[in-house]
Parts: sequence; C-alpha cells; structure tokens
Amino acid sequence: MLELIDIHKSYSVGPVEVKVLKGVSLTIHKGDMTSIMGASGGGKSTIMNIIGLLDKPTSGSYLIDDSMITYDNDDRLSRIRNEKIGFVFQQYHLLARMTALENVGLPLIYRGLAEDEIISRSRAFLKKVDMDDRGHHKPFELSGGQQQRVAIARALAGSPTILLADEPTGALDPKVGEEIMNLFIRLNQEEGITIVIITHAPEVGQICRRRLMLRDGLIEEQP
Repeated sequence: MLELIDIHKSYSVGPVEVKVLKGVSLTIHKGDMTSIMGASGGGKSTIMNIIGLLDKPTSGSYLIDDSMITYDNDDRLSRIRNEKIGFVFQQYHLLARMTALENVGLPLIYRGLAEDEIISRSRAFLKKVDMDDRGHHKPFELSGGQQQRVAIARALAGSPTILLADEPTGALDPKVGEEIMNLFIRLNQEEGITIVIITHAPEVGQICRRRLMLRDGLIEEQP
C-alpha cells in the first residue's frame, strides 16, 4: 500500500551537499503498525516529510496504493495528502476557536461533504478515541492527552490509507503517553488501521510490531 524505492534526499548547505537519505527502500502493508526510530538529526523528519508528501526526494520512487507519486502538480499532491494520509504531530495543532467536534471535521470540509455527514463522521471518530463526551469542548478546556486524542480522531476522520504519527507522545507525561500508545494499539488491532510512528524514544518504538532503525541514511529492520 506504501512503497519507497531507493529514496535519496540531499540538501545544499552553502557549497556543501549534505546527504540525509542514502537509498531508503521500505514497504508498509495494510494493517501494519511500524515504528521508524533513530537519533535526533538522523533523518527521521526527512523521511516523515517524504512519506507525508510534505517534501520530495532528490531521487527514487514512491508509490501509494500502487500509484506512482509525481511532484509536478501541487494541487494533486494536496488532494492525495488529504485523502490518503492522516497526520498526528507532537503538538496537537487544534484550532483554538473551534470545538473538538469542529476540529475533527475540518479536513472533511475540504472534501466538500455535506454538513450532516461531517458531523456524523466527526462524532463517530471522537467515539473511537473515547472523546465523544467532549465534542463541544474547546482545546483550552482539554488536557494534553485529550487534545492528542482529538488530533488522532481528526487524522482518522477522512479514512486515510495510513496514519503517520510524528513523536506523538513527545509533549505528554509518561503515563498519558502510555495511554496514547495503547490507543494506537487498539486502533490498529481492532480497526485494522495502518500506523507508522516516527520516534526517537525506544520505549515508544518497541511497542510496535515492526521496528525499523534509520541509521546513516539507511533503514535497518530491528528484531
């Protein structure tokens, strides 16, 4: 469902070319729960941005649902990103003026869905993350863990091909972080949602069934 083939990514820093990814090949299958671990500054954000269509590789190929990604049309990339990828970030990025229900439904507005369908789907996904009783609360009325649950519901509301989580527990205390990871496990096991977690924390990465290490610009499978 998602395949990176010989992905290279370089940046120019003055006269110097910095090679961050040096031929990454990776396949994520439907229903996988995978972590990509690595040290800070080791390229995790780069590979996340490429998977999330927020950046393009210097060379190599990227397929989602057997369709080759091309980078010549920004509108098409935005549409694929909206339809295929759900994002969960370390910071929740909820809009302060909107309720939890409205935040969850925001990506669906851009798909042109009817208002009653947006509300129905938003309520359903808040329920999946155990936040159906907080739908009318605004972010400042919610704890950090509750805000992250709303962010996860928002990422799932569009039924994406993959849920891409970047350091999803990084802003949470350990107990709440554990609750969020248990939620990911439940969504993966009970709902069959495909999840990729980018993390520098071994205790987070080890929870996933499949564990990858990004080291020296290459991906290594971990036992």
